[in-house]
Amino acid sequence: MNIDDDINPFADPSIREATAQTLSNQQTLYEYNPFENRTISDKSKSSKQDNIVTSVTSNNQQESSTSIHDQQTTNIHSNYDNRFELTQFDRQQAELEQREKRLMERERVLTNLQFQHTEKNFPRLPQWCPIRPCFYQDISIEIPIEFQLWVRYLYYLWLLYSSTLAFNFIGALSYFIVDKEGGTTFGLSILYLILFIPLSYLCWFRPLYRAFRSDRSSDFMIFFFIFFFQILISIFMLFGWKNSGFCGFILMIRLFSAGGSKIAVGIIVMIVTLTFSIIALANVLLLFKIHRLYRQSGATIEQAQQEFQSAFVNNPTVRGAAQQIGSSRINQT
Repeated sequence: MNIDDDINPFADPSIREATAQTLSNQQTLYEYNPFENRTISDKSKSSKQDNIVTSVTSNNQQESSTSIHDQQTTNIHSNYDNRFELTQFDRQQAELEQREKRLMERERVLTNLQFQHTEKNFPRLPQWCPIRPCFYQDISIEIPIEFQLWVRYLYYLWLLYSSTLAFNFIGALSYFIVDKEGGTTFGLSILYLILFIPLSYLCWFRPLYRAFRSDRSSDFMIFFFIFFFQILISIFMLFGWKNSGFCGFILMIRLFSAGGSKIAVGIIVMIVTLTFSIIALANVLLLFKIHRLYRQSGATIEQAQQEFQSAFVNNPTVRGAAQQIGSSRINQT
């Protein structure tokens, strides 16, 4: 038997131990999973990305909700503004339609009046009087219903004013009887009685009557201008300075302070003074009320100017004078 053949190199214990360690290490290497840690890191990364995506999504949702809310608010405001504009436009259109209806109604009434009421009925005078009526006046027919009340008030105010001038004449006559210094007051009271009654009707009642009848801004302007001076005259009448022609507050104090027979005249003057004060107060109140009605009717100063210009141009007297001036200049050339 050969000795070299019986020797086993792996029989040595140290070699077997080293071989066993190598096998164990190889088994460990074989069991090693290189993707295991990577999976864990991928999971952490994916969780972080999910959190980032969630936060970004939530921010985008908040921003979108905020933008939607702002857009809704803007839409609400725009809708409100549009509704407000539409409401204002509808109101103006309704006012224009009402005014157009009033104008059509007045035209119809005036057309009927031209055929039915041709006779003048104001002022109402007896048959034996040589002076005949100069105007046709019927508030219930010519004036629209919504303005008839205020035209009647102004007419009653004119009647009160005319009656007060008559009482002023009586008071001035009584004052002249008890005191010869009242001659000037008595003479001026006659002048005021003759002039102021027709002038007040022509200058401030009749323009307002035409203004409400025809809805003319020019007539309103005439009324406002003249009636303002009428208020100043009424206040002047109320005080009644010496030799002014009016039986007012100052004359009443003088008569009561004189005593005797002048006290009875002072009572008459006191009644006249009270009526003058009522007229002055009523003038102020009616002026404000009629001005408010004028503003509500939609009339303007520009419209009044246009009416004045058209009336001036269409006036036959003005046109005739312009033609004469033009023809004279042509002949001179």
